[in-house]
Amino acid sequence: MQFKSLKSRIAFIFLTLILVIQIIGSLAIRSSIQKNARASVNTSLEIGEKIFLNLLEQNGENLTQGARILATDYGFRQAIGSNDSGTILSALENHQGRIGASIAMYCSPTGDNIVTAGNVSKEEATSELASLIKNTQANGDGRQFRIISSRTYQLVAVPVKAPLTIGWIVMGFEIDSALAKKLNKLTNLEVTFISKAEDKIKLGNRVLKGESELSVSQSGLVAKAFNSEVKVSEVKIGNAAFGTRIVPIFSDGHQSLSVELQSSIDMAMQPYKTLEKNLFILTLIGALIFSAAIFYVAKRISLPIAELADKAKKLENGDYNIAIESKRIDEIGKLGRAFNSMSEAISSREKSILKLAYWDEMTQLPNRAAFMQQIKLLIEESGHEPVIVIVMNLDRFKQINNVLGHGVANEILRIVARRIETSASNPYSPISQSHVARLGGDEFAIILTKTSHELMLKIVNNLVKYLESPVEVAEQLVDITASIGVASYPDHAENYEQLLAHAEIAMHIAKTKQSGIVIFEPQFDVTSKVNLSLASDLKHAIAEHHFQLFVQPKVNLGTGEVCSVEALIRWLHPEKGFIFPDQFIPFAEQTGYIQKISMLMLNLAAGYSAHWQAQGIFLPIAVNLSTRDLIDQNLPNKIASILKTHHLNTDALTLEITEGTIMEDPLRALETLEELSKMGFKLSIDDFGTGYSSLAYLKKLPVDELKIDKSFVLNMSQDRDDIKIVRSTIDLAHNFNLKVVAEGIENMEAWDLLKYLGCDFGQGYFISRPMPGDKFVSWLNNWKVSQEKNAA
Repeated sequence: MQFKSLKSRIAFIFLTLILVIQIIGSLAIRSSIQKNARASVNTSLEIGEKIFLNLLEQNGENLTQGARILATDYGFRQAIGSNDSGTILSALENHQGRIGASIAMYCSPTGDNIVTAGNVSKEEATSELASLIKNTQANGDGRQFRIISSRTYQLVAVPVKAPLTIGWIVMGFEIDSALAKKLNKLTNLEVTFISKAEDKIKLGNRVLKGESELSVSQSGLVAKAFNSEVKVSEVKIGNAAFGTRIVPIFSDGHQSLSVELQSSIDMAMQPYKTLEKNLFILTLIGALIFSAAIFYVAKRISLPIAELADKAKKLENGDYNIAIESKRIDEIGKLGRAFNSMSEAISSREKSILKLAYWDEMTQLPNRAAFMQQIKLLIEESGHEPVIVIVMNLDRFKQINNVLGHGVANEILRIVARRIETSASNPYSPISQSHVARLGGDEFAIILTKTSHELMLKIVNNLVKYLESPVEVAEQLVDITASIGVASYPDHAENYEQLLAHAEIAMHIAKTKQSGIVIFEPQFDVTSKVNLSLASDLKHAIAEHHFQLFVQPKVNLGTGEVCSVEALIRWLHPEKGFIFPDQFIPFAEQTGYIQKISMLMLNLAAGYSAHWQAQGIFLPIAVNLSTRDLIDQNLPNKIASILKTHHLNTDALTLEITEGTIMEDPLRALETLEELSKMGFKLSIDDFGTGYSSLAYLKKLPVDELKIDKSFVLNMSQDRDDIKIVRSTIDLAHNFNLKVVAEGIENMEAWDLLKYLGCDFGQGYFISRPMPGDKFVSWLNNWKVSQEKNAA
């Protein structure tokens, strides 16, 4: 069919569509109504069957209970014993009336004495009683159905025992029209009982001599009735349709009984007739209204639809530079203008979403997601040329945040971001490229490409110097330092994810060691195969006590007297030999084994102290504690338990901590140190001068001693700056009433210089190298002899 206008086409299509939908809907509704009506009829028939069977079961229970009561009656048994038929009949009639039974009968074990009550004679009952009792004895079930003189009964046979069986009581209800009416009243179904005994067929109340007297429809009904299965069908009686359910009750070859349940399908559909009529009227009205609306709408929207569809397709493809020009002021015009606004809003939101997803709002730097994409892209384009990732984390930023507040901390992050951007631009090589990002919190990262290892070191050192300049914010000067980790592709990683992960691992190592800059090494990665093996070995070494305690003496620089020893750990591996602390302590700190190692060292030190004290040697042993130890609030109790085991006082041990250990979590560390100090332990700050602790914080610590790091002592005689640092450290400690220990004394010149500067104690290779704990007593005796000779 050809149409001259889009309006006609739209009107025809939609009118045809609505008519088809309405017709299909009407047919579907009518089909559903008929289906639901038949389903409702079938449900009613199923329920009626269950009710009928339950009714038979209830009648059987009543009969059984009544018969049993009579069978146990003492007087009734006496009447049986005396063969008093009158008394037996009276009892039967009494119980028959009490439970509403149709018949009641008594039969002696031999069958020669039969007493009946109800509408059955002795002669009628005689032939049936024998088989009934025989079946009961054989099957153990006294409930049976029997047809006696064209009447159908539900019977129950119960023996009378005293204690042997002296007779049988049989009681029964007649299955007749009264029962059918009762069932009709309960289920609202038409009920017909169909029975057959020999050649006689009973259809309801009508008794027929044979099937020849049945009509055609009745013959079919009877044929179904005497089948052993439940039959469900739909039959026509005149113009009316009925749902029919024929339920067999019993059949023993000579006698059969079934019940026919019927419900009118037409009656079930009657409530839906009004609904069908109303739906037809509504359909007709809707079709007329829709027709008028279609003609109107088709006229209004046919022209701009093509333009809207074309613009929408462009918008779908991501082209947001589109606009619909329309001077109309109606809905179509509004739709066009709304479409323009929508495309602008979608474009703006998409840009905002992309920025939020890949941009850090505070520092205006790319975020971690963008940084990861950039690494991946640069590695793909590198052709196995080096791609270097530098990750830095600001030191003590948590403390800055807590003391100065979030506003100041955020401003510091912005200033640091600008400094990193400036320093990352490589002035040493015009072809080198850099990309800066904020990974989160106080963590930043840089990607360097087309950069050699030497250029990378220059850039990183330049960055460190640039960051060390104090930041002025909120009229305060804040010192900024950072821990920096470096990893490069393909030397340290196989893919972009591994590259960033290894750079972050190196950064964490730098923060742990307070070493400023750390370049990734394979042993840093606790997930590598080598380190997984090391973790297993370390766990085994702790369990099997493969660690040994070495000691290094500390002497009084003024008198040369040994005043204490420092405990040092050595790992004697069964295959690799001695493994020094630098090779496994950082790994133990990463994996959490350090706490078990600390407890092992404390136990070993306490054992040696107890052994020496037994020999009259009273020298404290200094044991190093880790960050994990200090944040353990139960540490004081653990150490006290070790001392108690070895019967020692707190002066037997000195506890050493590094500045970095304290500054990892200052508040919890201070709480633990104060508790240890209260218990009487002497506390010492190890490697002083290499960390980041402030004098103000140092003043709060309950420490007794400072140990100057050996890096300031080793070259002291050649470097006057080191002398200045050592002198100022000694003066500072003495002003705080602290003793000073210098590490790294390797010659007499260093000893004399430290003594001149006022240092209290010293240790180093010049005095003694670290030795096994069991060698110390011998060394001590030799040392005393040598000192006495020197004094002489």
